[in-house]
Amino acid sequence: MDLTIREYRDEDFQAVCALERENSPGDCKPEVFVRQAGALFGDTFLVAECDGQIVGYTIGALVQHQRATGWIIRLVVAERYRRRGFGESLVAAVITGLRERGAYEVYLSVAPENHAARALYERHGFLETDFFPAYFGEGGDRCILRRDLTGRQDLICSD
Repeated sequence: MDLTIREYRDEDFQAVCALERENSPGDCKPEVFVRQAGALFGDTFLVAECDGQIVGYTIGALVQHQRATGWIIRLVVAERYRRRGFGESLVAAVITGLRERGAYEVYLSVAPENHAARALYERHGFLETDFFPAYFGEGGDRCILRRDLTGRQDLICSD
């Protein structure tokens, strides 16, 4: 399988919306989110393309008034393409993009019960720094993970 990680383009809109619908609860309508993410985070909105098909995507962003801090806002890989290294490639690419844009640290949130995602992020050097019950409302508990990009791992705080 030939995997390419590249920047999101307008022609990816329908495929990314379909992935978002597939991986979001309830009657999610991702069109506004995807369209705005394409406009706001164009250089850190990346897609994974395999044999001409969009099979995953990630969105990274720098914090507006703390440009040395980045966030991985979203990471999605289509169910049928998981456990093939595509998530690994997307995480590595978005971290590289955030670092190139000046980030010294990267954060993300993950559901505590999402063991596969947590293991993926830990392989990339992320450590849990906080836990927020109801972060996204009732039933939306989240763990906050952080990765230091300076190489000074002693700065990472872990509970």
